[in-house]
Order: sequence, then structure tokens, then C-alpha cells
Amino acid sequence: MSSEPLARLVEHMPDGILYVPLPTPFPVGPVNCYVLLDAPVTVIDPGMIWADSTAQFEAALATAGRSVADVDQVLVTHGHPDHFGAAGWLADEADATVLCGRAEEPKLTGQMDRARMGGIVGRLGIPDDMQSTFRSFYEGVRELTHPVSAPRLTLLDDGDTLRAGGRDWQVHVTPGHSVGHASLYDPETRVLLSGDHLLACITPNPVLEPDPDSPDGRRRSLVEYLASLDRFIRLDPLLVLPGHGPRFCDVPSLTTSMRHHHDARADEILGIVERLGDATPYELSGELFPNIADFAVMLGVSEVVGHLDLLEDDGRLVRGTQHPQRYAAR
Repeated sequence: MSSEPLARLVEHMPDGILYVPLPTPFPVGPVNCYVLLDAPVTVIDPGMIWADSTAQFEAALATAGRSVADVDQVLVTHGHPDHFGAAGWLADEADATVLCGRAEEPKLTGQMDRARMGGIVGRLGIPDDMQSTFRSFYEGVRELTHPVSAPRLTLLDDGDTLRAGGRDWQVHVTPGHSVGHASLYDPETRVLLSGDHLLACITPNPVLEPDPDSPDGRRRSLVEYLASLDRFIRLDPLLVLPGHGPRFCDVPSLTTSMRHHHDARADEILGIVERLGDATPYELSGELFPNIADFAVMLGVSEVVGHLDLLEDDGRLVRGTQHPQRYAAR
């Protein structure tokens, strides 16, 4: 989190929506769970099965006069464990439907292609011993999640309308932080449930994801993310309820700040490439983030790769053909 928010913060919560911060073991801190209390009762991002998270969730429901049995559906904005880990548990307990963006299905059902991801990170220069650390991390996280049964899933597409909490929400599926990330927008009240796509105090990580149709075998996550931002400016929400951190408004100011951040980070990475002569994404991440370790290295490499894509598109560097990939300034 940055010390200064990138947008104007908002204190109030809209009527009919319950805010439930739930603990996670990750540096990002609590995940923001929201419950749309009117029929159909809908839970957004129920956190993960860690510490007393599920007990906290049930207690919060009780304060609003609801119980797990009242939950009709669970929306997962994206398939990262801090957001979906408890979705399978909640759906089973409530006999509820789970909704997510279509591309997130393999993550929620536990069918993510880790072998394909291993090939991607190998091309980026991440050593084999570091990759084994990642596998240990995934195994540990699996213990904190409850996979969603495929028959319970309803898959959402961009442009769908979802009835939830007595309102009709527009579904906005925008790749970037996650390939099938789904945000919900209520045009009547101009409330946006943004998941991790828009956050007030942090720029979402452009997480590496496989794409079998791409020559690189991966998505260009940051390029996709930046391309989505104008859509949310046009929506002009009065209130944004994010997946982490405080509520906020003024999306144009937020997106301007984020674009400036990414421009500056790209310049910084180009400077490192020029100093080193050429480098792999893994080597660049070590220069940029010298104090990170374990799975945070994967996030650091994701950050670097996203900006290398921007620099390559701008013609400011060139990528070699060797394995692992190396980049040099033009």
C-alpha cells in the first residue's frame, strides 16, 4: 500500500450493502467482502478459510439479521485465493450458486494449469529452485481454499446483467489483474464493486497468466489492464467498493495517477536494462526489488514483465530469441 491514496476516499456505505473485512495471511491485508442484503442475497468475495475468517463472516451476517442459509449466490470477482478461498465452503453450506468471469473457472475448480505456468516462468529466467518455492506456496494456499464444485458455477461474460441484492448490475469483465476479472456496476445508484481492478492505495499487480494462443504462451496483463481504464472513467461511479483498502470516488484522478506510475516504472526499468546491457525479467526484478523473497518474487517478475511489454510496444527495447529471454535497450 502507498502512504497516500491515489483517489478521494469515501466513508459511507450504501444502504442494503454490508461491509465485512476478512483476514488473509498475505501482505495486502484483509479482503473486503460485501453482502448485498436484499433478495437474491449475494456475497461478494467471501475471503479464504484462514484463522477465524468464516466465523467472523457468520457473525457479521448475524448483525444484519441474516445467516449463511439466507445466501442465494456468491460472486467471486476473480480467482485469487484471498477472494475465492471460502466460496466453495459458503456455497455448500448455503446451497448457493457461485458466479465468476468465464475465464476464472479453472482457478475456482482447482484445475489451473501449473505445468504451463512452469514453462512461462522458466522462459523469464526464474531458476528451478525458486520455482520449487512457488510450488510449496501453492500447496500451502490450497489448504486455505475450498474448491468450488463445477455444477455450482454460473459463468459470467462481459455485458451480462446480474440480479443481486434487489438490483440489476452490469457485469464488466476486464482482463489485467486477472484474465476473467468481473466488476459489477449499478447504473441507478452509480456504485461500482471493483474487486482488485481499481484500488485506492495500490496499483494492481499484472499477474502472469497462461495464454495458449499467444506466441509467448502468456497474456500481456499490464497492456490489457491499461486498455480497460477508459471504460471505468466513462462509467463515472459516485462510489467504488474495492477488494482491498478504503472506499473511494473520482476514478479519473485514480487512473491518471496509475498511468503516471506505470510510465515512471517503465522508465526505471529501462534505465536498469541500459545499465546492465541486457537482462532477463528475473534479473531485472532482483534489481528493482532487492529485498523480496519466496512467492513475492513471482509478483516482482509479473510487475517487470508488464512494463517490458509496454517498453517493447513503444520500441524502446528489444527482446532476444534465446532461452531464457533477455531484453536490451534499442
